[in-house]
This record gives sequence, structure tokens and C-alpha cells, in this order.
Amino acid sequence: LISRTKNTRFLARLTRCGANVFGWRASILPHSSTWSIALLFFFIVFCAHGLKFKLNDSRKAILVPLCSRFHGPWYDILHSSMKTISLIILCSISLPAMAQNKGLNSERRLSKDANKDGKLSREELGDQFWQRISGQDANGDSVLDAEEIAVMTSKGRRDKTKQVRPGAANAAFQVREFKATNGQTLRYSLFVAAVKPESPLPLVLCLHGAGGGTDAANVLAAPTLQAKHPCIIIAPACDGKSTRWVTSEFRAGKDIRTVMPELLETLDAVIAEFNADPARIYVTGQSMGGIGTWGLIANHPTKFAAAVPVCGHWRPADAAKMAGVAIWAFHGDNDEAVPVSGSRDMIAALQKAAVTPEPKYTEFPGVGHGSWGPAYEKAELWEWLFAQRKKKP
Repeated sequence: LISRTKNTRFLARLTRCGANVFGWRASILPHSSTWSIALLFFFIVFCAHGLKFKLNDSRKAILVPLCSRFHGPWYDILHSSMKTISLIILCSISLPAMAQNKGLNSERRLSKDANKDGKLSREELGDQFWQRISGQDANGDSVLDAEEIAVMTSKGRRDKTKQVRPGAANAAFQVREFKATNGQTLRYSLFVAAVKPESPLPLVLCLHGAGGGTDAANVLAAPTLQAKHPCIIIAPACDGKSTRWVTSEFRAGKDIRTVMPELLETLDAVIAEFNADPARIYVTGQSMGGIGTWGLIANHPTKFAAAVPVCGHWRPADAAKMAGVAIWAFHGDNDEAVPVSGSRDMIAALQKAAVTPEPKYTEFPGVGHGSWGPAYEKAELWEWLFAQRKKKP
């Protein structure tokens, strides 16, 4: 089925629903005996397919004599019919279950309203769920009011897909595109403080993780923070598969292209258009964006006054190149996606290289991969960041 179907998103939902039904949600099954039959069909098809195409010589010597009856003239008919019947049974039960699950989404959201005020706050929903829906927070106050909830629940799946902003930025951002000299186009969300500053505004570049979202952009655009630190915010997008912020040795893949050339051109264009302060250009990122943050300051240290890599990873050998950039790194000590050694090793290398300014490092005990939550919630971080200024050479 996987090899013959291009709609991988549908397959993922179908497979996940099937796995949930088999393993943890048996209560929604209409007839457990039906699933027993379906499971038996899948098992037979898998074994027969494996015996015919996948076994090496040593396995064939043991198993083929036991299952030689599968290789008679009726094998192809039996094999095809089993696959067809299995697929019909799976779809007949999984599709209604998927529909039921989709219908429960709005109920799940409303059940999170702990104080029954008709609003959903980030605290009530949790950081993981908030990251997925923060684009619906039109005013960036980390609370979805009744109107925002109604808009979110009334839109179809396709409509929401079209309205996704780069970096999962909220409605306070505008979506732009920039075509670079290399012919590539970079989509990005842009926020410009609605003030008339006496001096040029600082600019913060926020790099999202592999999931496509960056908490930093929406935190920075919140009215409370903008009142204290008005700034320009850029949240660009890359797919995290064929393209990444930078190329690194960590989980390197084939045919992955870095978007750094178009990213830097976009950054320069925004700086020029809005007269941003070149001495106060900052970069932060989470996960894949944390790796991108390390990579940017390793390759272009003169561009940035400060960097905040969160749960990132980089080559310690490049530490000396980062001299002159103020760095505050964050990581959770229970991170299984990007090992905490990624930040520990970089900080140790920076200290060994005696770079200035002296790097700062915060490690959250018991926190997993979502260390950007507690990191970006630290008011002290933003006070520190906006105090950084690039020294003239």
C-alpha cells in the first residue's frame, strides 16, 4: 500500500488510527473478531510476500520447505485477493474511526478550558499543542478568545493549510516572498513594530524547527514585549527535508540544500527596507533552528550581535569563529531528539577558545526536546538579548 500510494499524509493518518485502534483504543471497535480476521490476513500476506521476494539463502533453506505450498500456481491470485480484502477491511473500520476522531477535536479543545471563561490560553493547552495552533492567535497575546476559536473550528483542513504562516507566526505577521540571486524563493513572516522609533529598530531572526514552528516569533510579537522592546521580527521557512538552514554533520542526509544564501539576502533586504539597526541584529532558533543558529554565527559572525540557540548542535571545532557574538544557549538534559551534549560540547569549546563575550548556558533538568518553552518564557533572556550591541571593529 505504501509503495503504491503517493498521498503519504493520508497514509500516516490511516496507519496511526489503525495503530491506536489495535493497541490502545479497542473501545471504538465495532467487532473485535473483524479485526482478528484483518490481522490474520495482513500476517499471511506479509509472510507470503516476504518468502517470495525478501528471504536470503540461509532463511530460504529453513523456511521455504515449510511454506512451499504458497508458491503454487494459485499464489498470485491468493496474494492479490488477500491484499484487496485486507485493505477493504482496514478502510471500512479505520475511515469511520478517523471521522469520529476528527469530530472530537473541537470537544477536546473546549475541554481544555479549565476556568470555563470561553477562552483557551497557552497554559491550558500546553506548549506542544499551542505550537500547532498559535497561528490563530491574531493579537499575539497567547490566548485564543471566542472569536479566534470560532474561526479555528469553522475552517476546513484545506483552508487552514493555505493560511499557515512561515514559522507558525500569528496573524500579526504579514507573509512575504523574496527571490534571491540564486533563483530560489524564500517565504517568510514579517513583523514590524507599529511605532515611530527615535533610533533604528533591532531585528530578530527566528528559525523554526523541523515541525515548522518557532515560539520565539510569537513571543516577541506579543504586545507586552513590544511595549518594552519594539523590534522587527523575521520568521522564514524551509521544509526541513530537501532544504535546511545549514548543512551539518548532525543527521546529515543526501541531496539536502542549505537555504543560507537566500536567507542572508532576505535578511539584508529587510534591514535596508526598514532601516534596522545593523549593530543589533539577533538570531535564535529551536531544534533544527538551533542548529541553524549555531551554523549562521559560525559562518557569518560579523552579521549578528547575539545568538540564542535552543536545543541545537554544532561542530566544536568552529568555536573560535564565533568570537564577538554574545551567546546564550539552552537545552533540556532529557532531550532524546537532539542530545544535550550538542550544547554542552559547544559551550565547553567556546570556553576553551576563550571567546568574548563569555557565553551563557542554561540547562533545564528533566526537560526533553521542548526546552524552547521554558527558554523563551524567561523575561531575563529578552532583557539580555536587547542589551547586546555589535561592537565596531
